[in-house]
Amino acid sequence: NHQQIRCFEPPPGMPTSPVSGRTRSSPRRTKSPAKFSPPAAASEPKQSPSKAKPAPKVKASPALALPKIKPTKSGVLSGISALGGLLLAYAAMGSRLQIEVPTGPVTFLNFAVATGAAYGGGFLLVPKFLIDINFSKSPDKYHIFFARFIGFLMCLLSHMIHTKALGADTSKFAAIMMSGCAFLGPTYAGLKLNPKQTPAGHMPAHVIMLVAGILAATE
Repeated sequence: NHQQIRCFEPPPGMPTSPVSGRTRSSPRRTKSPAKFSPPAAASEPKQSPSKAKPAPKVKASPALALPKIKPTKSGVLSGISALGGLLLAYAAMGSRLQIEVPTGPVTFLNFAVATGAAYGGGFLLVPKFLIDINFSKSPDKYHIFFARFIGFLMCLLSHMIHTKALGADTSKFAAIMMSGCAFLGPTYAGLKLNPKQTPAGHMPAHVIMLVAGILAATE
């Protein structure tokens, strides 16, 4: 008993009203395919090798750059005393240079005693005067204290060298002592401090260490 449902067909000339909903005869709406957009990198034109930008120049770090060394009077004099310190260290190891140097009655030991006693006595008795002629610095009471303390030790060591208190090792001991004084004294002062590099000031200390090194390494 199925009844057939007939669609109402309007007579000719009668306006049709829109029918809501979809019928079998109405076509289905299909979604338009999404448009493919290529990535930005692929869409950019490739640069030809001739138009490629040159690589940026890398500047050297200031820490890696070689320092510009300008020779100065203090630098040259510090080199002289450093050479003397090296010769003294060479002699302290028991080595000698095969060079004859005419020194007359002057020997390494009496030269070490004379210079050590002179500087030691100056630091012990007139520390302010000795510092004033060597440096452009006015010493305070702490400088005076250390100068007198060091001056006493220098005089004592000079006396030990003069009396050869260490026997056969006296020359070795004197070479070690003066080698340390060469590096820690005039060489350091010329490179790091501001000494008065004049014949009446700090300049003779550099020459003294070189002379001591030559005497010790050639005896």
